[in-house]
Amino acid sequence: MELFANLWAWFSGLFVITPAWMTLGAWVAVGLTIFIFSFLYKDNPFFKIAEHLYLGAGMGWWFQVYLYSIFIPKVWDPLMAHQWGVIIPAVLGISLVTQFIPRISWMSRYGFTFMMGYGAGLAVPAGLSTDFIAQIGGTIEPLSRMASMTPFAIFNSLLVAFGVICVLFYFFFSVEHKGAVKKVSSIGIYFLMIYFGAAFGNTVMARFSLLYGRFDELYTYSGSNYFYATQVILISMVLYFVVHALANKGKKGTSEEAA
Repeated sequence: MELFANLWAWFSGLFVITPAWMTLGAWVAVGLTIFIFSFLYKDNPFFKIAEHLYLGAGMGWWFQVYLYSIFIPKVWDPLMAHQWGVIIPAVLGISLVTQFIPRISWMSRYGFTFMMGYGAGLAVPAGLSTDFIAQIGGTIEPLSRMASMTPFAIFNSLLVAFGVICVLFYFFFSVEHKGAVKKVSSIGIYFLMIYFGAAFGNTVMARFSLLYGRFDELYTYSGSNYFYATQVILISMVLYFVVHALANKGKKGTSEEAA
C-alpha cells in the first residue's frame, strides 16, 4: 500500500507546472500551429498528425464533458437514488448509437424522432419570441417615442422600419412582383446585402482574432526563454519540404528515364 502511495505521489508530481513543462508546452503549441498552417502549402504528414491529434483531443474532451455533466448527474445518480423514470430518456439516447450497427440500426429512429420532435417544440416558440416578436417590437418601439428622440435617432428608426418593410415585401410571394411591389422588393435586396455583408465581416473579424492569437503565441515562443521554438520548428519544416521535393523530383526523373 505504501508503495502504491509513493508511485501515485511520483506520478502526480509529474503534472506540477514547472518551467520545463512550460517550455515543452510551448514547443508542442508552436509545432501543432505550424503543422496546421503547413496545409496552406500542401497536404503532408505533419498536417495529418496535428489534425488527428486535434480531433482525438476534441472527442476526448467532449466525452468527459458529457460523462461528468450529463450522464453521471442526470442518469447515474438518479438511478442510484432509485429514480427509475430516467431509464426512458437514457434508452432513447443510447438508441442513437445503434445506427452504427446495421442489424439494429432501425432502433435509432425512435431516438431521432423524439429528439427532432422535442427540439422543434423548443425551437419554434423560442424562434418566434426572439426572431419574430422581438424584431417587430424593436422596429415599432422606437417609433412610439419619436417626440423625445434626436433627429439622427428618428432617421435611424425610420430607416430600420423602412428596411424591414422592404425585406418583407421581397419575401412576400402572394402578390406578383411588378410595379411598385417590384421596386420595394428590389430595395429590400440592398438591405439584405448590407446585412449579409455585415454578418460576413463580423465572422471574418472573429476568425482573424483567432489568427492573431496564433501569431502572438508564435512570436512569444520565438524568444530565448523557449529555446527559439518557432524558428527551429519553422526551419525544420521548410527543410523537410525542400528535401521531400528534391527526392520526389529525383524519383520522377528516374522513372521517366526508365520509361
